Amino acid sequence: MLTDLADICGVDEVSAHRPDGITTFSDFQMDTTARLAQELALPFHSPATAAAITRKFLQRETLNAHGVGYAATALITDRASTEEALDRVPLPGVLKPNRGVGGTDTYLVQSADELLRLVDDLLGDRPRHPDAGFVLETRLVPEPVAEPWGGYVSVESMVRGGRVHQLGITGKFALSAPFREHGGFVPPVPGSVDEEAVYGLAARALDALRVGDSVCHTEIMMTRSGPQIIEVNGRAGGNIVDLFRRGHGISLIELAARLALGHEPEVASRSADQVVFHYFGLAPRNARVFSEAAGLEDVRGMSEVERLDVIVPPGSSLDWRRGFRERVYTCGGSVADHDALAEFLPRMERLLDLTYG
Repeated sequence: MLTDLADICGVDEVSAHRPDGITTFSDFQMDTTARLAQELALPFHSPATAAAITRKFLQRETLNAHGVGYAATALITDRASTEEALDRVPLPGVLKPNRGVGGTDTYLVQSADELLRLVDDLLGDRPRHPDAGFVLETRLVPEPVAEPWGGYVSVESMVRGGRVHQLGITGKFALSAPFREHGGFVPPVPGSVDEEAVYGLAARALDALRVGDSVCHTEIMMTRSGPQIIEVNGRAGGNIVDLFRRGHGISLIELAARLALGHEPEVASRSADQVVFHYFGLAPRNARVFSEAAGLEDVRGMSEVERLDVIVPPGSSLDWRRGFRERVYTCGGSVADHDALAEFLPRMERLLDLTYG
């Protein structure tokens, strides 16, 4: 498909094409893209910034050092570093891959014994390279909110020449245990977010990480003591692209491309006249096989639904540890207001007849 749109080449051949800009939408291509940008003198993150935004331990250490909130953190690569982590990080904590994405292999750790068992299972008896290691962090506890709403949000930002232009805030649905995401919606629930505090925190985090010209995605937990950074991503959020297109009339992909070309895009965001949502259906944590899907056409016929896609084919094995990749279906649409969204979700899930083994 791409050969109809562009010249395809290997990493070592890029410079021969003399590109006018460079960008990526993949965390695992961030290092390569930053290196090429530096070699080609093109605007993007520096290699040091790329490393910091794709390694959770380095990112948290950087944010802590610059006073952008605080969460105790430790890098785990073997049994010895696990025992050191227990001295540095109060439990309960969150254990997650240093370079993971989408909630893969992310665990709530309540005790030292539980952490030691988990690390033995995940790492075995061989020390790992830091990129293949895990990070233990103090758990950020959200301020209680009524379901289906979640206690965190995300912020999309456009950065050019060190200046941060905030594009919007996305509300989130409540997580499934332990930390599995169900998607989001724009605008957030009225009165649920201190916009000035959230935007200010996101800007401070981007500044601390010395983010280059790009569109960035920052996740923020709303705690009793105020907003706290969950993590910063140096590219646009995946499903957020759809929400901003439908809700704000903004193409995050086009913005990222224009920034890569050295432009200074003007952003004309419109206020959403409805609540636009993107919902991920997740299997129960104890499900091992996705057996069957029924009721799909009933849901597709609902006035609130624009699109419903089943992601996991019937008969597929399931493992909740795969995080975002384990979503069974995605449902996108719009409703009149947040009350209508809260009423729609259980009604939609009742119509869907999904069977698991």
